[in-house]
Amino acid sequence: MNEPLHPSTLGEILDRTFQIYRAKFLMFIGIAALPALVIIALEAANRLWWGMTPFPYTGRVLLTLGQWTAYTAAFYQVALLLHLMVWPAFTDLTSKLYFGEHPKLTIVAFSGNARWRSWFWMAVATWGIVLILPELFVGGVAIGVLYLLSEVLKVGDTAMDSFASWTVFGAFAAGFLALFWLSSALFVAIPVKSLEGLSVGKSLRRSWTLSIGSRWKIIFVRFALVLIGWLVNLSLSIILVLLFRWIIGNFGVWWHYYRNIYSGIGFLAAFTASTLIGPILPIALTLFYYDQRIRHEGYDIERMMEAAGLNAPVTESAEAVEGQA
Repeated sequence: MNEPLHPSTLGEILDRTFQIYRAKFLMFIGIAALPALVIIALEAANRLWWGMTPFPYTGRVLLTLGQWTAYTAAFYQVALLLHLMVWPAFTDLTSKLYFGEHPKLTIVAFSGNARWRSWFWMAVATWGIVLILPELFVGGVAIGVLYLLSEVLKVGDTAMDSFASWTVFGAFAAGFLALFWLSSALFVAIPVKSLEGLSVGKSLRRSWTLSIGSRWKIIFVRFALVLIGWLVNLSLSIILVLLFRWIIGNFGVWWHYYRNIYSGIGFLAAFTASTLIGPILPIALTLFYYDQRIRHEGYDIERMMEAAGLNAPVTESAEAVEGQA
C-alpha cells in the first residue's frame, strides 16, 4: 500500500479503502466482531425481555409507535458508542498499512491496551456531540411545538393528532440530518486523536477544521454503507431462512413453531453484516484524514522530505491551525 502520496478523488479513496481491507481482512473483521458480539447479546436479552409480554404462543410483541421509536433510538445509541470505541484500532491498523507496514494483531492489541482510556473518552465525547446533543435539541423543539399548539393555541384533539404526527416525523428527519452532518465534521477526530495524540477537545476542534472540503464525501460513504449493510443483512436472512426450510422440508411452516431458530438466524445475519461492513467507514475516515492533510498542509511533501533524509519543512502545528479556524 506504500504508494506515492497525492490528493485523491472519492473513487481513489474508496478503491484504496477496499485494498487495505483485503490486505488484513481477518484482522479487520476480528476487531469488528467485538462490538458486534456485544450488540447481538444485548439484542438477544431484549428479545427475551420483550418476549414476556402478550402473545407468548407466537412470540409477537405488541409495541406502540412510541415504544418502537424509543427502543430503536436506544439500540442505535448503544451500537454507535460500541463501534466508536474500536475505531482507533481500525485507524492504527489502516495507518500502518497505508504506509506499507504489515503489523500483527498483537501489536494493534498492545497499542489499544496502552491507550484505552483516551480512546474511551474520545468515543464518549464524539458520541455525545454527534448523537445525544442533536436528539436533545430536536426533542426539546418538538416538545415545545406540541406544548405551544396544545396549551397556548388550544388546538383541537383531531387537529392535534395530525400536528403531533407531523411534528414527530419532522423532528426525526431533522435529527437524522443533524446526525449525518455532525458526524461528517467530527468523526475525523478519532484519526486525529489516534495519530496526533491531541487532547479530546483539540481533536474535535481540529476535526471540524480538517474535514472542510470532504464532508459531503463522508456523508455519501455513510449513506452508501447504511444501504449496503441493510441489503447484506436482508439477503443473508432470506438465504438462511430458505436454507433452513429446505432442510426441514417444509416451506409453509408457521413462524411460531420455530421462532427461536428464526430469531437465531436473524442474530447471525445481523452479526455477519455488522462485522463485514463495520471496518469500512473507519478505514475510509483515516484515508480522508490523510487526504485532507495532503491537500491543506503539504503532508505529502513532508513525508517525501523525511524519506529522503532531509529535515521536514516547517509546518503549522495542530494548535496553530486551530487558532486560525
